[in-house]
Amino acid sequence: MTQFEKMLYADTLPPDRFNAVWWDLVRRYQGVEPPAPRGEQFADALSKTHISDDAAQYYDYALSHALLFQLHDHIARTILRQDPHDTDYFGSVATGSFLRNLMAPGSSRPWRDVLRETTGRSLDAQAMVAYFQPLYEWLQQQNQGRTVTLPAL
Repeated sequence: MTQFEKMLYADTLPPDRFNAVWWDLVRRYQGVEPPAPRGEQFADALSKTHISDDAAQYYDYALSHALLFQLHDHIARTILRQDPHDTDYFGSVATGSFLRNLMAPGSSRPWRDVLRETTGRSLDAQAMVAYFQPLYEWLQQQNQGRTVTLPAL
């Protein structure tokens, strides 16, 4: 999605290439073929509500996942002293208090400041990277010696 948006807005993708570029990206990144030959008289990318109504939603999704993993990591490691892969929040008053304190300021303060004060860190993706590190290592072993060739755009 972000590749298409960049081409559309920053690279000024010409209208007579919208559909071809859209389906090249869908094919490349999702492995999905168009349902039938698709010409430029169609505007298939516009069927994604995120493009026509709220392009920023994909960025919201990315931020929310980074925030989710960072908060989970903080709760698991700092509050509950548990492995983030096997954490049980049930009945934890301390977890509830942490979340209440985190959310209490609402829109009265910048969320980045509140996050830094409550977790000791600015927003980053390190907790997500750490969480998936065992899977990443396993996938590296499973795919050793394999090569992947993505279709050219």
